[in-house]
Amino acid sequence: MSPRAPFRLLIWLACLCLLPALAGAQGLNAFQHTAWVVGQGAPGDIWDMAETPQSGLLLATGSGLYRFDGRQFTRQDAPDGARFPSSNMTTLRRDDDGTLWIAYYNAGISQWTRGGTLRHYQAAEGLPPGLVPKLERDASGRLWAAADGGLRWFDGTRWQAPTATMGIGDVPAHWALRDRFGTLWLLAGGQLWRLRAHATRFEPLPLPVSRLSVLALRADGQLWLGDRQHGVMPVADRNGLLPEAQRRAGALPELRAARLRFASDGSLWGSFIASGGVFRVNFERGQAPRVERFDAAQGLTSTTASPLLEDREHNLWVGTNLGLNRFREHDVRALPLPGPADPLRTLYRAQDGSVFGYGEDLQPLALQRDLLATPMSAWRQVATRTTQPLWLLGGDVVRLRRADANTDLHPGTASARDLRAMVALSADEAWFCYGANRIVHYQQGQWLTDARLPAQACSSLSSGPRKQLLMGFPDGHLRVLENRTWRHYGAAQGLDVGPISTTAMIGTRLWVAGENGLALLGPDGYFHAARTATPGLFEGITGIVQDRNGQYWLNGARGLVRIEGDNLAAATLEGRAVDPRLFDTVDGMPGIAAQSSPVPSAVLAPDGLLWLSTNQGLAWLDTLHAAPRTPAPQPRISQVSWTNQQRPLRDGDVLPAGTTQLQIDYTAVSLTRPERTRYRYRLIGLDEQWQEAGTLTRALFTNLPPGPYRFEVMAANQDSVWSEHPAQRVFRIAPMWYQTVWFKALCVLLVLAGIVLAVRLRSRRLTQLVRARLKERHAERERIARELHDTLLQGTQGLILRLHAVSHSRHAHPTVREALEAAMQQAEQVLAEGRERVSLLRDGSTGDQDLGAALVQVYGERAEGTDSPALRLNVEGTPRALRPEAAEEVYLMGREALLNALQHANAGAVEVELAYTRRGLRLHIRDDGDGLPDTLPEGRWGLVGMRERAERLGARLRLWSLAGAGTEVELFLPRDRIYLPHRPWRWRTVSGDTA
Repeated sequence: MSPRAPFRLLIWLACLCLLPALAGAQGLNAFQHTAWVVGQGAPGDIWDMAETPQSGLLLATGSGLYRFDGRQFTRQDAPDGARFPSSNMTTLRRDDDGTLWIAYYNAGISQWTRGGTLRHYQAAEGLPPGLVPKLERDASGRLWAAADGGLRWFDGTRWQAPTATMGIGDVPAHWALRDRFGTLWLLAGGQLWRLRAHATRFEPLPLPVSRLSVLALRADGQLWLGDRQHGVMPVADRNGLLPEAQRRAGALPELRAARLRFASDGSLWGSFIASGGVFRVNFERGQAPRVERFDAAQGLTSTTASPLLEDREHNLWVGTNLGLNRFREHDVRALPLPGPADPLRTLYRAQDGSVFGYGEDLQPLALQRDLLATPMSAWRQVATRTTQPLWLLGGDVVRLRRADANTDLHPGTASARDLRAMVALSADEAWFCYGANRIVHYQQGQWLTDARLPAQACSSLSSGPRKQLLMGFPDGHLRVLENRTWRHYGAAQGLDVGPISTTAMIGTRLWVAGENGLALLGPDGYFHAARTATPGLFEGITGIVQDRNGQYWLNGARGLVRIEGDNLAAATLEGRAVDPRLFDTVDGMPGIAAQSSPVPSAVLAPDGLLWLSTNQGLAWLDTLHAAPRTPAPQPRISQVSWTNQQRPLRDGDVLPAGTTQLQIDYTAVSLTRPERTRYRYRLIGLDEQWQEAGTLTRALFTNLPPGPYRFEVMAANQDSVWSEHPAQRVFRIAPMWYQTVWFKALCVLLVLAGIVLAVRLRSRRLTQLVRARLKERHAERERIARELHDTLLQGTQGLILRLHAVSHSRHAHPTVREALEAAMQQAEQVLAEGRERVSLLRDGSTGDQDLGAALVQVYGERAEGTDSPALRLNVEGTPRALRPEAAEEVYLMGREALLNALQHANAGAVEVELAYTRRGLRLHIRDDGDGLPDTLPEGRWGLVGMRERAERLGARLRLWSLAGAGTEVELFLPRDRIYLPHRPWRWRTVSGDTA
């Protein structure tokens, strides 16, 4: 045997020992890779990338500047009226104030300010010709350009070469990078330079570097170099150059990198020079760095990669000459199968909290965080050495595994293949459900049954923190055993989740999951169904756990769901829908929750790892670092479309008149899962309420009237984090000529004028009709007056003359003569009254006199000498024009009351009050005479006539009288009964009313 044979054998055995570790290591298979190639709209020749919250990724390419929002690529043109000096862009830098710097292959540098101004700097502004690989600012804010033609700095208007006082000459520069301490590191002139924070002079460091080398910074401030000849290595920290031994110890000479970038998880990413794709270096404490590669054979868009960028959502982006690539680490990791015929699908949590997994061979593996990087044999060895009793469920047996021996248990004639559910309360106690109608209780080596349970098998078993036993059934009812007492819950208590798949007692909350949903037992003793904004997320749940941060993890038929426990409980009791985070195959889930496992499909280990049983085997998720909430997406309103036209929608836009239908397109930057971005919008001016749009990125509005509007849109990412402020645009739809305010006002005026004209015409017609009727009435009264004068009054006058002749006859007896003279006086009085009535019939009104003057005239005609009572007239208010027929009736009633006071009251004074008020006309006549007798004598019909006239007019007539104290008569007519409508002189002209 060769003397080297034992040594070779030792090396061969060591390699065999390493093979399992290499097989179990999680390389780029732990990442979800998404590619966009040139044929799918992505640009080619991507040389640099920058991230903006509003636009997503900006890509400097050989064909121009592009924007990528997670959904689509959009070419970014220069602002209006400007042009880029070249489309071959190589370097991007975005300042904190939004200014974008663009360097070209051989066309200088452009500055694009946030205000939209584009300025170009070329040789005339001090820039040397050639490539500008990097732009960086120092601690004082000065901008430096690492250019092939020489190092330059920007003074605000021109690019200046460094002076001798700066310690560095006009030498070619290839890379610049500022660390978190403010030090600017520079690769120039074939060596490494350092400019400390706020210093004025560069310091050279004795480290030669090759041309086009690059730098990267680790989170702790350590500087790494990617040298094209010597590989990747750490070279410096804040104290200066690292010792050569330390540089050599950390060197990875086989990696020749074109770009380097440290990710937030501490790993180092790089793109190979010329070809080879990308690599990732994983640094694990106590172990040698592990290098994983990813090339075109694994799906990279091209074997030639260049820029690397990690966005704020922790996606790692790689640009190539044929497209764009995204790498995102899976939150859920599938456990490698120990063998294709024996997948691990069953979980068991021991009494001390340790978790084990096993397959059909009933050989458990310890599931621990510290074993993830070790071979499966180590997992099995730890499980073998455990002293914890383990319950193992196999195809033909239930095995109680102890440190000293294994015990196979057979509950009577039941077969382990018929096992539906199982829960272990301790090493000596467990409950089992077999077949369709058997529930057994194992305790201290004995198999027991409980006669209080129904003759049917349960579908789920679990235990609570106070040793409660939760037993769910396929018919949807639940039984809870506590303190040897069974409680029953069913449809009467609101439990309606279908066949129960799992239960969980978390604190004092009792959760029940079934094929149709999830429910919580409320303090009112009734179950409340949990609701989700996305249907189906709570269906088929077979595992429910709570982590140390209070978050619930639900393993169900759609994947793994995460939600804040308190939020879920409060929303369920209040009937609100929740919007949880879903982890599915894109996040690394190998399948969906196991639906037929007799034990829960989710178990939380003390070290924070969540172990899941799926229909594709076991998987795990680190609840301590899983999927931190990503920043809220920034919505952006892109364009508006109407009547086959479209354009960008800007604040203050005025859309054409006649626009009644609008389509507004919007989007939001979400670089991780844009398909899960949800939106809500509203159009203020049409509706103040927010409209839930789901994942739709356009809003359609119809039947819009002209006027001002404000469109607002908000977005939420897959973690239900909504944008703090909505994106909004204020715009206006111009009105058609017939929709203007002036046109509407003119129409209103025309309508009002038409109404007024119609009213006036109608009023004139009515006036003419009234006049005609009054004329007919006056003619009739004149006829009656003539007939009365020609018949009754003439006859009465003749009778008086005959009586007068008889009374003066010499044959007349004196007594008879006196009686005849008295009769003649009475006849003359009746004749006078008749003549007065005839006169009234002829006049028909008070004439041109107002009402007060007419009543005074009545007093003047009937007052007899000094014995007549004194009259006082009091007029209040401004006399108004009265309706003729109503004025006549008022005059007659006033005349009757005044005559009664003059002739029958024996009054010393009579007072007449006439008040023209806003409410109407009031006539008040009072005297200080004898008052009215209790009964009126025969033939006195004056008061009766007054009441009849008042009732016919709709007036109010009141009478007060007291013996020896006089009489008062009050008459009131409402304004619409007595006053003529007030009309300006111009309307009287239109109506033709000149009265």
